[in-house]
Amino acid sequence: MLVISCSDKHLSLFLKNTMNHLMKKLAIASVLIATPWLWFLNNQVSATPKQQINESTNIQAATPKDKWRRMNETEEINQIKSLIDSRMGVAALNQLALEGFIGFDCKRSFYLNEPYGGFQTLMRVKCNNPRGASSAIGYKEIRVVFNRFESNIEDFKIERVSEETGSPKIKLPD
Repeated sequence: MLVISCSDKHLSLFLKNTMNHLMKKLAIASVLIATPWLWFLNNQVSATPKQQINESTNIQAATPKDKWRRMNETEEINQIKSLIDSRMGVAALNQLALEGFIGFDCKRSFYLNEPYGGFQTLMRVKCNNPRGASSAIGYKEIRVVFNRFESNIEDFKIERVSEETGSPKIKLPD
């Protein structure tokens, strides 16, 4: 029988070194085991026939990026409700109010970007008299594009339209 005499300090150092060594072996083993599985899964995903990939890419490239259509009355009502129920929608409406685009002589219309379904919509406000926060340029029209994720408005972009700024970036059907 072998009896080893050591202090608690030596024992704890021995256990610590042994645990570090075992942890390194475990890490190496997990990498060695996981690497072939990751390679296998990666090659299974990329093993789809090339003809299908090219066709789907061509279909996406042929789809027009923007195809706006005017909303019907029911869609407009739902759009207005969603603007009022959303913080970003209220922020956009506040911006319109600050620039003077809320009034009886302003006409609003709503549009839907067909390729994106209900996830991208546009509110167009046209006024008889020029408006806007700029003292140098008066805008007769303002457009707000809303981008959604699920049913929440994630962000909005404002485009101001006037004779000085030229034609708008987005072509609308009317």
